Amino acid sequence: MMEISPELVPNPDAVSWISAVPPLGALCGSLAAGPLMQNLGRKGALLIAAPLFALAWAAVAFSPTTAYLVTARAACGFCVGLILPSAQVYVSECSHPRIRGRLGTLPAIFMAAGILVAYLLGYFFTWYRLALVSAAFPTALLLLLIPLPESPAWLRSRGKNKAADAAMDWLHLQPTAPQIELFTVTEVPKPPALPTPKENNIKHSKTKLRGPYSPSELFKKSVLVPFGIVLAILVFQQISGIDTIIFYTVSIFQASGSDIGEYEATIVVGVVQLLATIFSIFIIDRFGRKPLLMWSGVIMVVSMIALGYYFYLHERGRAFGLGSLPLISQMLFIAGFSVGFSNVPFILMGELLPSAQRSLLSSVSGAANLGSMFVVIKTYPDTVTVIGSEGAFWMYAGCSFVGCIFVYFLLPETKGKTLEEIEAIFEPKKPTRKEAEAEAAS
Repeated sequence: MMEISPELVPNPDAVSWISAVPPLGALCGSLAAGPLMQNLGRKGALLIAAPLFALAWAAVAFSPTTAYLVTARAACGFCVGLILPSAQVYVSECSHPRIRGRLGTLPAIFMAAGILVAYLLGYFFTWYRLALVSAAFPTALLLLLIPLPESPAWLRSRGKNKAADAAMDWLHLQPTAPQIELFTVTEVPKPPALPTPKENNIKHSKTKLRGPYSPSELFKKSVLVPFGIVLAILVFQQISGIDTIIFYTVSIFQASGSDIGEYEATIVVGVVQLLATIFSIFIIDRFGRKPLLMWSGVIMVVSMIALGYYFYLHERGRAFGLGSLPLISQMLFIAGFSVGFSNVPFILMGELLPSAQRSLLSSVSGAANLGSMFVVIKTYPDTVTVIGSEGAFWMYAGCSFVGCIFVYFLLPETKGKTLEEIEAIFEPKKPTRKEAEAEAAS
């Protein structure tokens, strides 16, 4: 971009802002996704985001100034923040447990396909023409959404049971799918005498306090524990350094001094990401979420250590004969990431979060994920300046290692379980009859 449009991208700092600002916009979009999903439905949120996304890409293409371009990129990110949690929750609530994992990988597959398409088109088109082509994809999303039903879970939460049944029939979820249990507030029976206005106000306040977003509900252990697990895994996904590979692939290859062309290498990395993500469809429900995250994390650690080691040798003039190591390391990292940490965290977001608070908590979790993405992308050039490329990649390897430990000790397996069974994992265990009798006797 600096070569084609120096008036828009005058220096490397402008490049870092143009690269990093979409996740910042996505953070805001993710926070807005929760209220939209809650009030307009999962499909409704997607119907709003799709046309806005197309307009944002058009704004990128016709940006007259750097500030306008950065703002348009932030708008693109805002739309991504709306779409990601909405799509993941929609898929989770519209699929049977037997295939929920495979369907849950589809957003990651299409994301990988989109990155590869951008790499390929970027090889042939200038950036502003690529932006115009990109506007076609959210337009297609809008058209594909129109015939789809709304989430049965959301419809039931609104008391639209007939519409929910019709949606489940359309999705072929009856009679095999379990009924989706949602948080409901039980009305207090009316007393025989007509209550006074003061009594009505008190009753209304108590009912509100018992709602799914009341402090008493949000700060339950059964809500905080799964939320904390999802939040941590989504942050580990980003601080693994994945977006330094995706956003700075060309720069990394240029800095490595490798004899492999940087643009060709970028396309190879994109192909590997897509193939590995597709492969994950066939293993996600066979091996489970936890093993995939563990193997994914181990591969990421090893590949980042290898990439850092190459730069360590390169800086000291001792990387002779290792020109292919940067490409191999990044291919291995992308493959490892794609079979686990790429899609499993978002599947867990739709599975672990309690149904009553899922809209809000998925929105906050997505915001944390995107905020972490912004920090990693924006700080990467400065990190390389301070501790060198090898230090940066070894730091990301350390973060992935900590993520593996977290998954091993704290993540429960959800493969094949219904959403109700998963919620029950975090509910307080009821004492057995013997335990209750012993406690009463004491």
